[in-house]
Amino acid sequence: MPAQRAKNGKPHVVPLSTFAQEVLAEVPRFLDCDFVFTTTHPSPVSGFSNMVRRLSEGSHISGWRLHDLRRTAASGMARLRVAPHVIERVLNQIAGTISGVAAVYNRYGYDDEKTDALEQWGAHLAELNTLK
Repeated sequence: MPAQRAKNGKPHVVPLSTFAQEVLAEVPRFLDCDFVFTTTHPSPVSGFSNMVRRLSEGSHISGWRLHDLRRTAASGMARLRVAPHVIERVLNQIAGTISGVAAVYNRYGYDDEKTDALEQWGAHLAELNTLK
């Protein structure tokens, strides 16, 4: 994600787990289109409130927001024993467990740890998917 689209103004790389790649591979695509999610072909998907409404109707679960997906992933990774500072990096949070002097001097991106955390989360989701 480019810095200009990130809430904290910092670029953010999200490594896709094997499970995420498998799910994305199943999404129907327009030929010669760079967007995975689009309804118009020349532009990315929009109308998220309509999407949430349709998902709520289809799942018979209401009262949730897209932000709840971040909360669920963070809580789930914590349950899988992923370190809090790694979860923060996965979510592109800059204020949190690494703060003060450590935040000033620690510039490590935790890329390998983020990859491992998302692989664990993806494996958990894949397991849940087999239970349905």
